[in-house]
Amino acid sequence: SSGINAEYGGPDQVVQCMEKLGYRVGFSLIEKATKDEARVKEDVDIVKYICKDLWNMLFRKQADNLKTNHTGTFVIQDNRFRFLTRVSQSEQYKQRGELYVAFTCGVVKGALANFGLPCSVTAEIDMSPTVKVTLTLQQPPI
Repeated sequence: SSGINAEYGGPDQVVQCMEKLGYRVGFSLIEKATKDEARVKEDVDIVKYICKDLWNMLFRKQADNLKTNHTGTFVIQDNRFRFLTRVSQSEQYKQRGELYVAFTCGVVKGALANFGLPCSVTAEIDMSPTVKVTLTLQQPPI
């Protein structure tokens, strides 16, 4: 992994690169997946689409839980995050897990951008392989 860090300028740049790659993947996936169907328009319905359909495309399962505070913040929980189920729990592999999570944040952000829903996306590895992805919708200026 030191080769990757050296090539991209360090761990933070690698994480950013993975997130950007994920963004492009998520944007394209939604473009292709929804081209022949009516577009979902309501914020809650779009996030439900992410939890069910997009999650199924990526991980062959739906997300386990979706919570919201009803003010534009949603938390998606996956108790057996597919990218982490085979990654060792040791500290040595923690960075690799963070890259998978960064990629997934990018995918979700790109998918939501394609739906016209700009947001910030963060994630935390709760207790591996459980991951919580937090979406905070950007409110349009009044």
